[in-house]
Amino acid sequence: MKNIKKIVLFLFTAMIMISIMACESNQKTPTEYTNANGSYSITLPANWIQDTGVSNNDMLVLYSNEERDIIISIQRYDREVAQDTMGLDSLEKFQYFYKTNSIIAALYTLGEVEQAEYTMENMKNVLAEELVSDSNDNTVVKAFCVIAETDNAYYTCAITGEQKIYDKNIESIKQALSALVEK
Repeated sequence: MKNIKKIVLFLFTAMIMISIMACESNQKTPTEYTNANGSYSITLPANWIQDTGVSNNDMLVLYSNEERDIIISIQRYDREVAQDTMGLDSLEKFQYFYKTNSIIAALYTLGEVEQAEYTMENMKNVLAEELVSDSNDNTVVKAFCVIAETDNAYYTCAITGEQKIYDKNIESIKQALSALVEK
């Protein structure tokens, strides 16, 4: 009888350890997340959540977890359309448009903005800034904003989160974003 209890206890412990290792492994497994049009992708750990309810097929929205501690929002703008319909014929004009018309425009007006050195593998020009702003609930919100261009498109990206979580994760997310792939 004592041997049976030991065996059951051993099997129970082994099952718990396997479950823990499977969860950790799933978080580290790289997964390619692609926008609905299939025109670009980014690779992040498999535990990120893709918002499939986004109505704009050129937009990709990802959450670090159910609580949305970190949010990544990437949008592609066809270069020809941006130039013909909005007169955005340079990266600088596009950046101004983004700062005044994006979902994070309030952060630009309320927060501190600092230029950031940043490169992306497949982009010909990149402008990056980090924003810091106090929120209504006395927490500090940070955002890393990137405007990039290829021959075919402009890309906007905002990585946002509460300062403690943002600071802990931003370098790995920047690294993943730097390898965005245009298809």
